[in-house]
Amino acid sequence: MTIHDFTGRKSEIEPLLPCMFDIISRNMREIAPTGNTLEEDRISWTRAMQEELQNPDKHWVLAFDGEALVGYVLYRIENHSALRAPLPGGECILHMDEIQIEKAYQGDGETFPLLMGKMLYDAKEAGARTVHTHVNKQNAKSQGIVRAMGLRIVKEKPCGFIYEGKAKDAYTRFGKNIIYEVYGALE
Repeated sequence: MTIHDFTGRKSEIEPLLPCMFDIISRNMREIAPTGNTLEEDRISWTRAMQEELQNPDKHWVLAFDGEALVGYVLYRIENHSALRAPLPGGECILHMDEIQIEKAYQGDGETFPLLMGKMLYDAKEAGARTVHTHVNKQNAKSQGIVRAMGLRIVKEKPCGFIYEGKAKDAYTRFGKNIIYEVYGALE
């Protein structure tokens, strides 16, 4: 199992979008069906990801088993508000946008720790103080993961929950062992 950081490498990510869509569509089909055809979902998701490729803050980290894409994590570490105003005191926020892993690799003890470890390592190195994410109401597994990180619901939306918490808590409660195992001691 290897992970590759494709951040800033738009031309290398675009050919992988169909494989990324296949993973998310298989995972979410049972959790949150859209009511659209698979092709409609593919077009909509691909269009959204092509827009995300323009975001200089977006991190694209993909996991491979040999040549096969088996999972990915998308996140942003930002030091500005949604309106691009700098945050006070140089604060950074980790926005966990998406983590998707092929079912056969979920719980394998390797894929998730590698992806989550890379994201938490980057957040720690950037000095992120806050973690923010959106979780679908039907996705109990993801809700359990973010609660284990110390995140709490700060807002409810029709399709899901907005979770937020201290990055320090996420690192201490969840990521420290992963980061240590994957990247060695950071202190």
